[in-house]
Amino acid sequence: MQTVRLAIHVAAARALVPVLLAVASIGWSADAPPAVAAVAEETQQIDDRQVKVWARKEVVITPKFGDDEDDVQTRELYYAPFDGKAWGEWQKHGLAFAKRQAVTWSPSEGHWRIYLRKIKISGAATPVPTAETKALSEFIIDRTAPTAGIGFPASKAKLRGGQKYTIKWDASDPYLKAAPVTLRWSRDGKGTFEPIAENLPNTGTFEWTVPKDMTTAGQLQILVADKAGNVGVADSTSVLVDSVNPNGKVLSPAISAKPDVALDVQVADVGPAGMSTARLWVSQDDGTSWTEGPFIQEPFKAVAWKATVDGKFRLAIVATDQAGNSNPAPKGKADDQFLLTVDTLAPTIQLASAIGIVEAEKAAGNRRAFKAGDRVAVAFTIKDANLAANSVTVSIQTSAAKGWKDLAKGLPTDQAFRFEIPAEESKTAKVRVTAVDLAGNVGTVESGETFQIDTKVEVDTEVEIK
Repeated sequence: MQTVRLAIHVAAARALVPVLLAVASIGWSADAPPAVAAVAEETQQIDDRQVKVWARKEVVITPKFGDDEDDVQTRELYYAPFDGKAWGEWQKHGLAFAKRQAVTWSPSEGHWRIYLRKIKISGAATPVPTAETKALSEFIIDRTAPTAGIGFPASKAKLRGGQKYTIKWDASDPYLKAAPVTLRWSRDGKGTFEPIAENLPNTGTFEWTVPKDMTTAGQLQILVADKAGNVGVADSTSVLVDSVNPNGKVLSPAISAKPDVALDVQVADVGPAGMSTARLWVSQDDGTSWTEGPFIQEPFKAVAWKATVDGKFRLAIVATDQAGNSNPAPKGKADDQFLLTVDTLAPTIQLASAIGIVEAEKAAGNRRAFKAGDRVAVAFTIKDANLAANSVTVSIQTSAAKGWKDLAKGLPTDQAFRFEIPAEESKTAKVRVTAVDLAGNVGTVESGETFQIDTKVEVDTEVEIK
């Protein structure tokens, strides 16, 4: 194939005559491919001339037959190539063509000019062409399709349905049409195309809003046409479109006794793109403001987070898939947000008396010695922001050697506990109260002073009478 440049020397161009349409007409044979034949042939501006650009395999040249046509014996075809700088020498076609016969020629690709030498029966003939001979016609044969390539989106790209993207392409050809580009899209990738845009200039970019129909087999195609009707094609295949936002939520725990919390999470993407990232968002002021927390790593089932203070926190997850779909960042308060309480403080417990017990039937008293069977009460107050209901345990210790013995468990946190003094002799009896909050913190208080339990009375064996 010969390469034809768009620019030629002005001096050489001006030496050529205009296309002599009144002298001869040039057509094509009927075996042209339908796809190419449907494209009108155009012209290329070269200096001050408009030169036709054709793609056909065979040129049919029909002279305008004059009054002396009966005296014509044959015609000879001469042609000369242009290499972009200068015209080459005239070359003679191997066949001679009889009078009233169209001249047919199968030129190779290139930039050509032609000349017909007419020979009469008498032997008189027009001159053999020389460098100074005026051409009958000039045209370009171009059968090579333009080169085309899609820069974005590439094959196997993952796109967000409904999102606007910039399609990028490269296309080149010496004889591109003024608006040579057509873009089209196939959802199934099986040749069923719908147009995106037609007759675009070769700017290399086009803003495209991706359809929301989801697919994993999308095909983006660019068609680039030149002035001869050749069409170059490039495709991006297996293009994925995902139009559904992923989602995520925190599952547990609802309360933690430690600032370092291992959160169980659930992140899901029902679209075909697959997960890209997920991140925890945290609000410490009940949704007034939100800050970004740590990223959640695959398999997106847990994340570690540390609270800087005790308190109540709202938690949310922002998940993004590989197509760029993302659920909205949290704002304000919403029902789908997770509530977490961080409580590292144990309940504080105070006993109503130094020895921990008072007589059950009296509002006050300062007894420190009791007998077995006496009814007493353990009065206490408990403070905690997240106190667990019925979490109180009351225990007694009659000697250090025997340790603590539970008197009752699962007691209310706001009621005194009443019991009978056990039949265990002791000079150093004590009581203890424990309570648990919802985070699992355990608060404990022991009576600061001991009390006495009497189980026997010695009989007087001697008396003195005066």
